[in-house]
Amino acid sequence: MGGEVGIIRNCLVLIFFLVLSITVSAEGLYEQSMSKGMASFEKKDYVAAEEAFRAALKESPEDYTATLYLGMVLNRDGSKETESLLKKALGVNPLDPVVNLNLGIYYYNKSVFPEAKDYFETTIELAPDTKYSAQANQYLLKMKEKRPKSWSLDIAMGMQYDTNVILGPDNTPLPEGISGKSDWLGVLYLKGQYDFIRSNSFKSTVSYGMYQSLHARLSDFNITQQIAGLDAAYEISRAVTLKGSYAFEYVLVGGDQYDTMHTVSPAVVFNYGNGFSTTINYGYSNFHFSNSELFEDNSDRTGFNHRAVVTQFMPLTNFLDISVGYAFDKDNTRQDFWAYTGNKGFMDLKCKLLRSLSADIYGEYYNRDYKGISPLSGSRRNDNIQTYSLTLTQRLSDAFTLVLGQAYIHNQSNIDVFDYKRSITSAFITARF
Repeated sequence: MGGEVGIIRNCLVLIFFLVLSITVSAEGLYEQSMSKGMASFEKKDYVAAEEAFRAALKESPEDYTATLYLGMVLNRDGSKETESLLKKALGVNPLDPVVNLNLGIYYYNKSVFPEAKDYFETTIELAPDTKYSAQANQYLLKMKEKRPKSWSLDIAMGMQYDTNVILGPDNTPLPEGISGKSDWLGVLYLKGQYDFIRSNSFKSTVSYGMYQSLHARLSDFNITQQIAGLDAAYEISRAVTLKGSYAFEYVLVGGDQYDTMHTVSPAVVFNYGNGFSTTINYGYSNFHFSNSELFEDNSDRTGFNHRAVVTQFMPLTNFLDISVGYAFDKDNTRQDFWAYTGNKGFMDLKCKLLRSLSADIYGEYYNRDYKGISPLSGSRRNDNIQTYSLTLTQRLSDAFTLVLGQAYIHNQSNIDVFDYKRSITSAFITARF
């Protein structure tokens, strides 16, 4: 019996020393990584510092100092991971002036000046008459001198191959149900906007956009779209923002007037921090369609539309964001066989693949249940529309990007003339000034 007790005692002693050695080894790796990281940080060898602090966090994922210093290293180039690291450190110690100062610098570099101002002022309150408050004051002075650019101009030029030339630039089906016509087309898009009112909590913007498509063969389907808009946003608090917009749209197809539309759209955005938010949007559109030689009964679609959309934005990781949503809309038209009730579910995944390369994967399912009896079939129309797209964006410089896209649309309708499949391949160069 005594021998068995001795064996058990020896085993327990052995286990104890194994656990102790593993713990000491892990602590040793952490200490080595932190020492290397701090030394590299002092020498301004930020590549080595980043590697060392990441190694330290691997050994001790909740370590405050490693989290803070990795955030400070990444803050040099404005990496998206910076915000989450510094916010994590802030949650542990909100009274640390170093954390507040670095969050202020992060938002200053992102031109989010109200957020930056709050963190700089907090730094000064926490550490008056120190190097941290002095640096914060310097940034506050820069913010007074630096007025953010109040205008912007976006330009996109490119080519598309469309297997089914039947839709407008906003994916509105042309009324005749034309199907099976493919073509190459060139596209030019311009949008200019000007912030004529801007303060810490309120911004109002006027804009004008123009879209022009030029088909290689099907010139009757060349689309000219012009949109003038007015947008406003009021930040009630960090948690709630009110938005509103008005837009006037004018569209020509084949050189003939196709439609005009007025749209009013208020929205409220709830921000929960760390990129999480919910947007609730209501839209009202009043549209007038015009008859032409190509679309003889186009005016039958004249009417108005109500819609409500709820979208949830969620950052899954530092490199992957997801948004999901639901939309309900109701079209009321001059002829009831064009009127419908719609229900849509959608999902959008945005992924950062490399420092300057990103991908956007989108999918939606949209059911439209039409109200009246279609004269083409003698029955009520019902459409189930599936849309999928993949977009790759390569940043070439601060102003220019290359955008490659592939979209697929399948409209399953109980009326043959409206049943179609469509694939669009795109290549664009975009510029923002």
